[in-house]
Amino acid sequence: MTASQHTILVVGPAEPVEQLRGQGYEVAVAADGEAALAQIAERRPDAILLAGDEAPAVLDRLRADERLAAVPVIMLTGEPDVLRRGAQDYLAAPHDPAELDARVMAALRVKALHDQLVEANRRLAEQAMTDELTGLANRRHGAVALERAVALAVRHGHKLALARIDVDRFKAINDTHGHQAGDEVLAEVARRLAGSVRGGDELARWGGDEFVAILPATDRAGALRAAERMRAAVAAEPIDVRGAQVPVTISVGWAHWVGDTPDDLLARADRALYQAKDLGRDTVRPAT
Repeated sequence: MTASQHTILVVGPAEPVEQLRGQGYEVAVAADGEAALAQIAERRPDAILLAGDEAPAVLDRLRADERLAAVPVIMLTGEPDVLRRGAQDYLAAPHDPAELDARVMAALRVKALHDQLVEANRRLAEQAMTDELTGLANRRHGAVALERAVALAVRHGHKLALARIDVDRFKAINDTHGHQAGDEVLAEVARRLAGSVRGGDELARWGGDEFVAILPATDRAGALRAAERMRAAVAAEPIDVRGAQVPVTISVGWAHWVGDTPDDLLARADRALYQAKDLGRDTVRPAT
């Protein structure tokens, strides 16, 4: 990231402003603590130069806010105890321009490393919840989402439905076209399923060629419509697998929540799924 892509907020003294701008930084200026806090909340600067009588109080408020705690603060003071309060660095006046530049660059490096760590942790957390092949929630994340949906239904009396979805004759697809082709089919089925559900619904790959759809705020009629939408979306046209047009269908068993546990709701939908399979596949069945 170049200097021009960094924003530095200077609170209090005017001396560093032109120097920092000359180095290519975007510089914001705040006259006092309240103005600084308002700008910080709005602009999220990459580093802050902080001076003045209100500086310690502003620093305390920054460090108390989890969203702003990682923004490095350089205190323009000769008192080293500001480090114990959470400042990244301090610099006594009158400051040497080269030293100020070095301190700012060091603070920005620390901020960049922190941001990289946060992003890496976010990606790891996302990977832990996501099925790599389809991009849907994995079974672990789906189970947590189902528990949450049931808890909300219990607490607020919301309606809830759940559908279990299985790709018909998937073993034959693997045997005929190969496992890589089977993976491509699963990825396309997941894409079509995702395009057929509402924004508040949650899809998860439950394992192998099976998926689960959690349908909050859905009554029995709505569950039937959702199941049929998913079935129709997959069956609408063959899936192109390396030039071969492979007809793919799904069977769907769905259950409406009647006060049962997540495991019981899954089991009822699973029994309905097997009934759909027994009826010839490419069909939907409600739990009895």
